[in-house]
Amino acid sequence: MTVKSNPNPSRKTLGLTGITINAMALTAPGAFLWLLYQVQAAAAIDGVADIWPGVLLALLSALLTSLSFGELARHYPEAGFRSAYHFADRFFARQKNPRHKTLARIAKFATGWSAHLYYWIYPGVMVAFIGILADYLLRYFGYHPTVFGEALLAVSFAAFIGFLALRGITGTTTTSVVLNTIQLTTLIIFAVLAITFRLMNPAGFSSADWIYPSAASVLLPHNLSGVLFQTALAMILMVGFESSTAFNASATNAQRDIPRGAVLGLIIQGAFAYLIGYFVAGFALNVNINAAVSHAPISDMALQIGNQLLGGYGATFMLFIGFTMALALLGGNLTAINNGVRISFAMALDEEMPDVLGLLHPQYATPYYTVILLSAVSAIVGSAGIIGGLPVLMGIILASNLGAFLLYALLCLLTIISFIGDSSFNIFRHIFLPLLGLLVNLGIVIAAAYIGLGAGGVITQASLIALSIAGAWFLVSVAYYFIKRKSSLSE
Repeated sequence: MTVKSNPNPSRKTLGLTGITINAMALTAPGAFLWLLYQVQAAAAIDGVADIWPGVLLALLSALLTSLSFGELARHYPEAGFRSAYHFADRFFARQKNPRHKTLARIAKFATGWSAHLYYWIYPGVMVAFIGILADYLLRYFGYHPTVFGEALLAVSFAAFIGFLALRGITGTTTTSVVLNTIQLTTLIIFAVLAITFRLMNPAGFSSADWIYPSAASVLLPHNLSGVLFQTALAMILMVGFESSTAFNASATNAQRDIPRGAVLGLIIQGAFAYLIGYFVAGFALNVNINAAVSHAPISDMALQIGNQLLGGYGATFMLFIGFTMALALLGGNLTAINNGVRISFAMALDEEMPDVLGLLHPQYATPYYTVILLSAVSAIVGSAGIIGGLPVLMGIILASNLGAFLLYALLCLLTIISFIGDSSFNIFRHIFLPLLGLLVNLGIVIAAAYIGLGAGGVITQASLIALSIAGAWFLVSVAYYFIKRKSSLSE
């Protein structure tokens, strides 16, 4: 298959700041808090939702993985849009021993399977979030969409994002700066008002009316099982740092700045945006807000805080937050679609996916069949997340995160085996840290599956949905692998 070269190659203009800002675009720092909180609150075990400790553990897990990712990015600086799949491909290509080659081929297959489970469900989760936000705002203004209307919202958003991706629109650094600045500024305003609301207590709540009796109650874990399951949900807040290899061609110093940008982006979006955001949300949460039932409990809180502290301007404050959320989710969804398309396109060129996914649009030079297919999948997943209610929404989030955890575990494993025997080998950076990351990622997956299947209620329903999605994709992938292998042997 012949791929046309780009007549206008990227100029190397991105420094550390630009890479960091672009790496943060996928998770739209702060935006997920507004819509993920319901899912997290509903995942309470023994009556307490250990949300903040779960977010902290997810951040630590991602940071451990990002250190291994950084080593691989330096070792294979030409990764580009192929990202994690490229690392597995390079390891596969250097094997000479037939037995080692077979094991490397399995590792390459596992990396591709995990990447697709993550990259192809994640955009659908974003579509579901956008649809839920639109549904919440419509209901606030007195409109009550039917099931068909909710599905139409999801399909429309997926089609719009797919249209942008098909035309090769990926967003600019300026756009990322604007969106991230708006999100972080909104988060700071909300944090100040939420803390003021709790301390001044204008509603006259008693101590028993606050969901978390004290600041320490928000921060400290109550139940190990609850923390681990919340970590499995919270990873969706941290993912995306591995996609920063896509900026390789535009980076002035890719080997230095891409690893640093990935870690710095995680610190900003995790430690600053989400740890602060989740603390103030829990600190101000009270009995007048049913976080496990409301589609957007933080929007309900914004209404409450605005009416009590801002002289009755709760609706204005809530709509302002809703507007910034919508912008961030649209930008993040476009990034998510483009990341999923890149991985499939790279695998198609490597004959690990059907050739049709590698065909380029004659005008826009984008893999149009891949964009169309991923947009359709996003519309289906997004519609299911809206219509199916909490169990399905939690299930697709867990399925996407399962792919991310497994992909990150493989990155850690690839770091270990890639550097053994290399002249730059360092036992701390290439054995201890990757091994710790591998164990943490796999440990969270195993623990969350065990806890989820035994918890009962919506948690067990969601866990079964997530495992069913992962199992179905695994069977399809294995079937394609053997069909392709048989075809190669017959040629």
